[in-house]
Amino acid sequence: MSDIHARHVVLGAGAMGAAAAYHLARRGEPVVLIEQFDLGHDRGSSHGSARITRHSYADLAYAQLMPEAFRAWRELEADAGRPLYLRTGGVSLCPAGVDYVERVTASLAAIGVPHRRMTGRQLRRELPVFGLADNADVVFEPDAGMLAAAKIIRAEIELAIRHGHGSTRVLDNCPVRHIDLDGPRPVLETETGRIVADRLVLTAGPWTTRLVPDFPVPLRPTRQQVLYFEPPATCGPAYGPGFFPVFIFMGHGPDDAFYGMPTYDGLGVKVARHGGPDTDPDAHDPVVTEEYQALVRQFLHRCLPGLADAPISHTEVCLYTVAPDEQFRVGPLGDRPDVLVASPCSGHGFKFSCLIGRVLADLATHGATDLSLDAWMCAPASELS
Repeated sequence: MSDIHARHVVLGAGAMGAAAAYHLARRGEPVVLIEQFDLGHDRGSSHGSARITRHSYADLAYAQLMPEAFRAWRELEADAGRPLYLRTGGVSLCPAGVDYVERVTASLAAIGVPHRRMTGRQLRRELPVFGLADNADVVFEPDAGMLAAAKIIRAEIELAIRHGHGSTRVLDNCPVRHIDLDGPRPVLETETGRIVADRLVLTAGPWTTRLVPDFPVPLRPTRQQVLYFEPPATCGPAYGPGFFPVFIFMGHGPDDAFYGMPTYDGLGVKVARHGGPDTDPDAHDPVVTEEYQALVRQFLHRCLPGLADAPISHTEVCLYTVAPDEQFRVGPLGDRPDVLVASPCSGHGFKFSCLIGRVLADLATHGATDLSLDAWMCAPASELS
């Protein structure tokens, strides 16, 4: 590859990068989208069949963004001409004495999203597969559901190419070895040449600090293990969409946080603990440990006993890129308005990715956006307080 000069370079073709390339190309902007692995690879944060989407956030700042995020997904579905979101309903759960559901309920009320508060006993009456204690706290949101993750990324890249009319270029299996920010324009050095960008959109997830060693906040790549449980045949459709909701469980500490979703796309019920150990993103290890499987089964005994002894039909490993307080980092990099960063999203960013892609396109083309980014700016946390 000879040297390339590009108006917009998007580095990383996961959820954030594919969305940014899509929104730029939709505006008629030329884009070069670069991916170090195959498109749709399983080494990062965005692969897999589905991700949860929901208005149900304990943090009101994120909850307030979700109506706009849902609108972005509907617009993408219309442009793609196919469904990419499955409405299943969702429940947020916590034991008595934990204020998580109370805060989620307050957020839903503040943004005007329909919901129903109930006890664990009431939930068992409605959905007998759950085995919560009578006094557990529950809130149900009917509009929560699943985003078809892998299909979404594929659709966004296809649409970026279609809207580009020849001005969108996708370079996969093209690792970037170094980013030079000392000159007037960002320069990306690959194994086969240099790419000079008028605007660089860095959506490299856990590789962000490898490419920008002096990134202004600490980022921790962590390893997330995911299990799919095969429901007993005697349960019929009880764990499928339309019968079983997506769920978020928050217990008494950060290590007691779990999530899951119905059977979908030929897979079993997805269940995982939120968070995991620090990891090297280049040390790919697809094995889910027996200790982790036992930990998830202990959770299922408490909350979904019908799955506790079910066989595991499939496993996955993905990466989080965790910023302080699990906040996002989106926006210009320091004093470089020509370098935009997104995807240090702390394990809860996919549901926002199409909206963030629009924001990145706004910043790249106009230098401003109508979405307030104050809490997400790529500056040290001490400068944001």
